[in-house]
Amino acid sequence: MKKILLLSFLFAFVSIEFLAQSSDKRVLFTVSGQPVTVDEFKYVYTKNNINNQADFSEKSLNDYMDLFTKFRLKVKQSEDMKLDTIEALKSELATYRKQLAKAYLTDKEVFDKLEKEAYERMQTEINVAHILVKVTDDASPKDTLIAYNKALALRKSILKGSNFEEIAKQSSDDPSAKTNGGKLGYFSVFQTVYPFENAMYEIKVGDVSMPIRTKFGYHLVKVYDKRTARGTVNVAHIVITTPEKLMGNADSITFEKANKLYNDIKNGIITFEEGVNQFSEDRKSKSKGGELGYFGIGKMTEIFENASFGIQNNGDITKPVKTSYGYHIIKLIDKKPVPPLSQIKSEIKQKIDKDARSDLSRTALTNKVKSKYGFTENLAAKNQIFSMVDSSILDGKWKPADLTLSKNLFKIGDIESNQNDFLNFVIKNQKNKRTSNNITTVFNNLYEEFVEQKCLDVEEKQLENEYPDFKMLMREYRDGILLFDLTDRMVWTKAVKDTSGLKVFYETDKEKYKWGNRAEVEIFNCTDKGIATPTRKMLEKKKSAEAITAQLNVLGSSSKVSVISGKYEKGQYELIDKTDWLPGIKPNIYNADSSITIINIRQIVGPESKLLSEAKGYIVSDYQEYLEKNWIADLKAKYPIVVNQDVLRSLIKK
Repeated sequence: MKKILLLSFLFAFVSIEFLAQSSDKRVLFTVSGQPVTVDEFKYVYTKNNINNQADFSEKSLNDYMDLFTKFRLKVKQSEDMKLDTIEALKSELATYRKQLAKAYLTDKEVFDKLEKEAYERMQTEINVAHILVKVTDDASPKDTLIAYNKALALRKSILKGSNFEEIAKQSSDDPSAKTNGGKLGYFSVFQTVYPFENAMYEIKVGDVSMPIRTKFGYHLVKVYDKRTARGTVNVAHIVITTPEKLMGNADSITFEKANKLYNDIKNGIITFEEGVNQFSEDRKSKSKGGELGYFGIGKMTEIFENASFGIQNNGDITKPVKTSYGYHIIKLIDKKPVPPLSQIKSEIKQKIDKDARSDLSRTALTNKVKSKYGFTENLAAKNQIFSMVDSSILDGKWKPADLTLSKNLFKIGDIESNQNDFLNFVIKNQKNKRTSNNITTVFNNLYEEFVEQKCLDVEEKQLENEYPDFKMLMREYRDGILLFDLTDRMVWTKAVKDTSGLKVFYETDKEKYKWGNRAEVEIFNCTDKGIATPTRKMLEKKKSAEAITAQLNVLGSSSKVSVISGKYEKGQYELIDKTDWLPGIKPNIYNADSSITIINIRQIVGPESKLLSEAKGYIVSDYQEYLEKNWIADLKAKYPIVVNQDVLRSLIKK
């Protein structure tokens, strides 16, 4: 928890625009001669703008300077102790760098366009159909051309007047086309492969696309309708299925049952929720009152979906709606339109990252890297490796016979990658699930992945030089993990493990840790009146709690008495708070479960010092604060801080 809090202090939000505008290299202060610039101070000061307190007022600047100089003192000591050479901390920093770098290893311009395009497409839902001419990704040019020409011929036939649905039933390689005529229903963004999605958003209603290539083959895409996106809907339902054992009029019997239930709900004879509990045959939703949660298009059957979106008012229900599952009575809980981009930006980003369209951004960045640093390739060295490859690579089992090959494959700037680098990459990255039957395709895909990875590696090494925000975040994270480790050594763990130091600290100021007035009590819990009466009589005769429980808790009897003893301050035990704080046996308290509680206040104890064990949490916390204060004093003596007051005053905004 301490680490999370410390790093959250360091890594609150800061805008790239601020970094771009910031260029003040004046020295604000030095720590043992080590300069800290205005840029660095303003960056951290601005990003930790909690409750708009970073207003550049004199008080705000001075308060933060006090915090920031202490932070820099600790970082200075951690550097002198060479904590940054500890392998565990180096590994943690490297892991963070990898995670942070991912956001920078895409072409931002291309990614922003994809994000904008996706959100714009979310506003529209499209009713589409297709005809598929199947051809594999790795098909030969001859087979690819045959498939393309077949698709083109089908399109020409449709444009001349042939019925699209009939052509789909007769010629489409999508098995479902034989029954649905190629009709797929309404689609939106991210619900189909990207090239298909592009076609359905680009062509007009009624038009048929040119052959569109995807990993499945060539598609002819027809658009029947485009409508404003419905958003999402949350409904509850009662479903009554038709028993398979009933024959003949089984469907009408099921409908009559559902219709009667609908009328009973409408007439107030039964509530919808009662109908769910008594009649719904959807076990999964039954425990949730029939609620299905929010869904959009393509998640339910079209009939159910249309009925759900067709309900106008929250709380209204539909008449029985028939689907392949049975008859549904649907209740509207809520509808939501497509949210603003700001609310779903991260969701869109995640979907792009998982989608094939993200390849466009990586490819664009790879090409930029090649252009920026220069890319030269040795095709003869590449072909030498290809000549060694056999069909085992199709199943991810290829083992190169020679791992000593060392010719240069390609060069990016000054960085060279040789044959052995690529061979080891293939061994680690060849897929054990066959994705193609073409050795050339599989080999070339692996080679392109290797080139892309090396381009990204080159770009990653330059991130600190190219992105000021990346450099600052890495510096802060480094300082943060060093500071956490050092503070743990000097304060947190030390305060817990230094038992002798903790004891001395407690003894020097034990009067600080005192109890207030406390009631020393015995609380007797009796299962019933039969045991409560003798308990009270024995208390009145000054019998001890041990004697009472020993005498009354007869083996085999259902009537028992238990006792809790202790000293309690006001606010520690509600039951004690409610009674008068005077010694003596209090009136019986009758509980809802027929048990009876008897409170006996033995005495009221005045204020006294707490034992170390009784207040250890508070004492450890104070001891940590004490250690921190002394540590800072030692650091200030060891590492002099010199503040340029003129520069600091120049930052004040009046």
